[in-house]
Amino acid sequence: MSSASAADISGSSDHPLVTRFTGSKIVGYATQAFDEVSLPSAAFKDDAAGLRRVVKGKVTRIAYESPTGKTPVEIMANYTQALEGAGFRPFFECSPATRDCGGYDFSRDYSSAILDADAEHRGDMLDLLQSTHGDVRYFGATLKRNGGQVDVGLMVAGTNAGVGVLVTIVESGAMATGQVTVDADAMSKGLAAEGKIALYGLTFDTDSAKLTAASDPTLKQMSDLLHKQPNLKVYIVGHTDDTGALARNLTLSQQRAESVVKALTTTYGIAANRLSAKGLASYAPVASNHSDAGKAKNRRVELVEQ
Repeated sequence: MSSASAADISGSSDHPLVTRFTGSKIVGYATQAFDEVSLPSAAFKDDAAGLRRVVKGKVTRIAYESPTGKTPVEIMANYTQALEGAGFRPFFECSPATRDCGGYDFSRDYSSAILDADAEHRGDMLDLLQSTHGDVRYFGATLKRNGGQVDVGLMVAGTNAGVGVLVTIVESGAMATGQVTVDADAMSKGLAAEGKIALYGLTFDTDSAKLTAASDPTLKQMSDLLHKQPNLKVYIVGHTDDTGALARNLTLSQQRAESVVKALTTTYGIAANRLSAKGLASYAPVASNHSDAGKAKNRRVELVEQ
């Protein structure tokens, strides 16, 4: 799994909880602040009631074009491993081996993303949605977190044009985004691949640099990474959304980065000369600040290799 590609369509980004298969690019993207989504939840018969899991909340739909040479089997295996490793519990799976995928009208789940797809790929994505033969795979999973839940519907299918991935993420209840802790191994892989990794598990009191208790698991994983790699030096970079005055956000993002450095040195025994704090406020967004979902993605701390 990896981060954004320069080839992604304008205004799109990975979801903080479900990133992409390495080398993929986003060709369709849509978000709704609140919507109702029905996801396949049982083997198809006649699409009667009871075969779908109905959930409501913030909805993100993303269509990916996978890299050449990769198979639906490999891509789906990577996604399921990552999701289950993050604590998601499957509620439905189907594949050519089980013969349970055919017959679903996937277009109802992904039509918004396809309407927003770039012209070059819209036809391919529509073909993918209508695929009822060949290598079509589906994985549905849910994660309960902090009084709410996240439901993910993932379709992977091979077409004449290659392999496409269609993802629907529904964030229900009171759950905030970015609550899945990235472990030390994932941090190491992110640094090796991109030179940086965004950490959404570091949270602060509102308009404050005080770390919340919910940050402890991520701080522990950061310290594990640094203890395992004693020669590694990193920048701790604070980012905000564009709410409020820029001068205040520059100060706040710097103070938050410094709070993380302080926690790693005083609580976890990391040498201060291995860490440098920098606050960038809203100068380096990873999503649009015109929506709550985009703002949530922009409020982050990044670990950057020196």
